[in-house]
Amino acid sequence: MRTSKEAELNVALLQYVAKCASEGDDRALTHLGLERQDAEGAVSLGFGDLDLLSSIHFPLLRESAIDRNVFRRLMSHVRLERASKSLRDELLAHDAPLPLMHHFFGMDSSEYAERGRSLRVVRLTGRPREPTEVEERAIWQAYQDLDKHGEEDLTADDYLALHRITGIPLRTLWLVFQRTRGAAPRKGPAGSAG
Repeated sequence: MRTSKEAELNVALLQYVAKCASEGDDRALTHLGLERQDAEGAVSLGFGDLDLLSSIHFPLLRESAIDRNVFRRLMSHVRLERASKSLRDELLAHDAPLPLMHHFFGMDSSEYAERGRSLRVVRLTGRPREPTEVEERAIWQAYQDLDKHGEEDLTADDYLALHRITGIPLRTLWLVFQRTRGAAPRKGPAGSAG
């Protein structure tokens, strides 16, 4: 059965009204311009009723409109969440260590393991390898190219960028910058001045 977008919206609104009525959310019902007795009929609607209503043209919303500011904030939030999830998954795909994932995303060991399995990440075990002198220089040069202007902390995006530029594993990058951060927060790897 073909339904219009308006019919889909109406069915969703009716489901929402039914939920508000069954939960006793009179405030939400008042906001919609309904009283409890108006909404009680929606509680008894079954799938067959909703299917029938989805085929009938009826403009349930008349004067109300979507709050554009709220809608824009909501869409912005969704975009940020998608970007964060994409970055998180890309870091995991490149075998980011648990401490890095915990630091930036609050990820615990079970979530780390579960998400890694779902992405089919092959994890390296043991302590990260120490970088060679050539790699240390490459890390420091890439760090300088990030042009952080004295910012103390790298971001998750920065770690991924450093990995892409240098090809050095994220585990090693995390080790180097955490060690450097503990020794002298505003200096680069191996104590190089910033």
